[in-house]
Amino acid sequence: MSCNMAGEEDLFLEEKRFKQYCEEFVKHSQQIGDGWEWRTSKDLGDGYLSKTQFQVRNRNLPPDLKEKNNDNIEQTLFPHVEESLDDIQEAGVCATEEVIRYEYHVLYSSSYQVPVLYFRACFLDGRPLTLDEIWKSVHACYQARLLEGPWDTITQQEHPLLGQPFFVLHPCQTNEFMCSILTSSRKQDRPLS
Repeated sequence: MSCNMAGEEDLFLEEKRFKQYCEEFVKHSQQIGDGWEWRTSKDLGDGYLSKTQFQVRNRNLPPDLKEKNNDNIEQTLFPHVEESLDDIQEAGVCATEEVIRYEYHVLYSSSYQVPVLYFRACFLDGRPLTLDEIWKSVHACYQARLLEGPWDTITQQEHPLLGQPFFVLHPCQTNEFMCSILTSSRKQDRPLS
């Protein structure tokens, strides 16, 4: 998939090629240590990319500080702090902070012929974030698109391989979201992981 919408060949990806790209991506991820891995479904033999990440969030952030956080260009779709659970526990999270565990899965959609981002988010006590909380956590640069059609952008559905509830970035929006992320990454001359 490419940000150039010149030809249809840029819009679709064969499953075999998706798996090849994932294999290369996981090798690169292992080299740079950013935590992506390939998981295989026991029952179906299909697989997906997976990454778990933790975010420390201040519960009672003043409105002016929230606005400053929304201006941070380094944040992409969701603002995160890449810390391991051990680091967070060792540091001791302040009473005004909460830790959210994000789990990302990238699967191939045979119907749309593109990779699809599935994710779930929960607090350390296991309470999941609501769809409304997910919509509110989307970075400010995507809020306008989200307001145009929240149900067409991020919604909740069953994970096709695990049969569990996950949030999903609609496949029709993947190109739009990824182009913004890639453009921002290139402007900052920093790799995307």
